[in-house]
Amino acid sequence: MARLILIRHGESVANAQRRFTYGPFEPLTSRGRAEALAIARLMRARFDPVALYASPFVRALETAQQLGRVLGLLPKVVEELQEQDFGSLRGRPYADYGREPGAQGVGRWSHRPPGGGETLEEVARRAGAALHSLARQHLGEDVVIVSHGGVMAALRGYVAGGFHDAPVPTGNAAGYVLHYREGRWILSEPFEPSTGV
Repeated sequence: MARLILIRHGESVANAQRRFTYGPFEPLTSRGRAEALAIARLMRARFDPVALYASPFVRALETAQQLGRVLGLLPKVVEELQEQDFGSLRGRPYADYGREPGAQGVGRWSHRPPGGGETLEEVARRAGAALHSLARQHLGEDVVIVSHGGVMAALRGYVAGGFHDAPVPTGNAAGYVLHYREGRWILSEPFEPSTGV
């Protein structure tokens, strides 16, 4: 069995400003760096990871680097873990997406952001393939994966075997544990740095 510990990056500048990121270059805030350190300490106390993977986006890499310092691991970049492409919503307030028809509830899975963005179903297929690959590479091991809110929501739907419920958000520097055994996924309870696993 592989145990994959998925973590959303710490607070980014865009998160603090309540807007979609412009792309890969948004850094963590000072709060985000503190969150990354807190989750790193929790990971060290609760797990014994042998590998650390991250999205190529700066905010995820900064979080992974903090984890790596505490865990003694070097982060490896996995392109497929990058955040959902929000199309022309990049840089705009979160509230703008909420006004989009079909962007709420169960409809959110197949809703395409304006300007050629990705649906959550597309994100789930992209990131899910990477998740399967990592799980097969690390049978019998703990692995930490740092990604983004959209990817975390998409992967929850992916491992549940369908997109029947509204996507579940994950807070900054929070996450959940996935167990992979004989081709099946088991989702464990979510965790936050302040509450533990």
